[in-house]
Formats: sequence, structure tokens, C-alpha cells
Amino acid sequence: MRYEFAGSYPGQQVRLSFEATDFLDAGYVLVFAFYEGKLLMTRHQTRGWELPGGTREAGEWPLQTAIREVYEETGAEVCAIEPLGQYVIEAEGMGPLVKTIYVAKVERMHSLPDGFETEEVRHFANPPSSEVVKAGAEYSLILKDDVYLHALERVREHRFAAR
Repeated sequence: MRYEFAGSYPGQQVRLSFEATDFLDAGYVLVFAFYEGKLLMTRHQTRGWELPGGTREAGEWPLQTAIREVYEETGAEVCAIEPLGQYVIEAEGMGPLVKTIYVAKVERMHSLPDGFETEEVRHFANPPSSEVVKAGAEYSLILKDDVYLHALERVREHRFAAR
């Protein structure tokens, strides 16, 4: 499935695909991480509640970035991870931003590492709906486009999520 829609920030256009043949070399990741079937979300110091994710570092593969970001932002140790989809954000004056979406299973939780931007981690037995996220000021603007909506639909059926 492929989708196109406006991004969270003015002037952005997003192309989302769940077809592996559409995937490009990504510089960013977004991770739906599950611990004991519950979705992990992290509260960023300035943006609010969001999913773990971030920027690929030099020499890393996107998969390594996803595992590292989950640990840094939640203290979670990933034991299984799979790509789910990918989206490309384009806006005038900037090159395309390519972000791979992963689904991960967490083996164990550790204390939050020091020195990162996370203030709190929460486990959601029922992940917040896209309507709740879009309407809630406590959620990051990053989650307010339709990426979260479409990815959450697929994630709910994933074997790492609670049934």
C-alpha cells in the first residue's frame, strides 16, 4: 500500500509505502517497540510523547540506528526487529528526508541512559489512536501526520503487539 498526504509541518508532502520494493537508503528511523505486548512511547523534553526514533550516525545501518535509538530513548533492549514501512518527507528548500519504520520486540527494560532528551517512558496496552494523538497537545507534532495512522493500523496486527 502507498499513501500521499500533507506532513505535520507547513509545506511538507509525505509519501508513505509499506512495499519493500519502494524502500530507499534511509537516514532516519521510527520504531514501534513492544515490551510484553505493550507499545513503548517516550516523552521528549520539548516535543512531548512520541515513538523512539532518530538520525542515522556515520557508519551505521538503519537497523542499527533503530536498535540504538530505542535503547537511548527508552532503556529498552531489543531482541527482534523488522522493517514495516518507509516514508519520505519533502518540502521546498530541503532534500528528501527518508525514514524507515520498524516494529521491535523488547526483551528487557533498563533504566533510562543519562544524557538524552527523554524525560519519561510509558507502556501502552492500547496504543493511543491517531485521533487522540492529533487532538492532544501532549503528543509530538512528529506523530500528527498520517504516518502514525497508517502504520498503527498495520502494527496492531503484528505478532509483537498484544492480541
